[in-house]
Amino acid sequence: MSDDDVFSAPSSPEPEVNLFGFEGPEKRLEVTFTHSIKKPNGLRSIRQDEWQDMLDYAKCTIISSTSNDFLDSYVLSESSLFVYPSKIILKTCGTTTLLNCLDKLEQLADSVGAEVLSVVFSRKNFNFPERQLFPHHNFEMEIAQLEKKFMGHGYILGPVHSGGDHHFVYFSPMLPSDSQGVNFAPSKSSSTLEILMSELSPDTMENFYRTQYFIDAKTTTRNVGLAHILPCMITDEVMFTPCGYSVNGISNADGSYFTVHVTPEAHCSFVSFETNADLCPIKRQHLIEEVVKIFRPGRFSVVLTSDSDCPVAGKTNVDGFITKFRNQAQYEEGFHVHMTNYLKTPTKKYS
Repeated sequence: MSDDDVFSAPSSPEPEVNLFGFEGPEKRLEVTFTHSIKKPNGLRSIRQDEWQDMLDYAKCTIISSTSNDFLDSYVLSESSLFVYPSKIILKTCGTTTLLNCLDKLEQLADSVGAEVLSVVFSRKNFNFPERQLFPHHNFEMEIAQLEKKFMGHGYILGPVHSGGDHHFVYFSPMLPSDSQGVNFAPSKSSSTLEILMSELSPDTMENFYRTQYFIDAKTTTRNVGLAHILPCMITDEVMFTPCGYSVNGISNADGSYFTVHVTPEAHCSFVSFETNADLCPIKRQHLIEEVVKIFRPGRFSVVLTSDSDCPVAGKTNVDGFITKFRNQAQYEEGFHVHMTNYLKTPTKKYS
């Protein structure tokens, strides 16, 4: 994926992107808020231009948007933003400065009478950490930035010292001020599935370049098999110039979403898939296998985050891959994170 303008090819490639590669792994922020009965639309009352004001601090831009009865979805120049009445999920890749938007986010929430209930910040280890900007030089600095506003704890899952894929998670359960006419918690439990893939098949990655065979991003979504990866999803997609791809899908049936972001360059290939769809263990297993079949990674991580225990989440096996690391952890307030690393076996052949 390129940092350059999405709609027109640059006159020459950016040297640092060309030489060092684009940082595909995203920084992810999920914030749950109280929901004022007096303002039933909650955060969805905030205008797109106001969200853009916030995103300016993170150094990214809204490219496209879609909405339904449940949520608003924004495709960004660097990943995605999803807005529910009492929750936002913001993902930004590259050298964005996601945590610099916290002040503006609180201001926007305050304008609709919402207070923070919980905060989850997470990310995979970077491919090019030396290129990150303040406050994302390292996890300790990110925690320090979060602790200016919240009270939580940071955790690391995965093999840090062996150079393997690992995941950073910061969680803060908050206690809002006591006020009348406010709903303090979501009506049901929720979980998020992430599949973070590296060393992607070059043949597969060719689909995400603007070559002479490129028609449009909607056709790419259909051709690679993402159009029906989950039922009842309306997709909004962008193909970047000269390469890179993003798609958001939102469900008219239950308000769930999925999002995919592709960095196809061979020396830094990375794909992230994420959804909050309510999936039983069998459907979750099938979805993981389908995503892996589409993108054909050499290695990948599965991260399941949930506000209730999912004991089977860490027991998923994937044909043709060996498990290199598996961890299940429970934190405050019933918050669970399950992470598993997979490595393709030497005998695994993609058809």
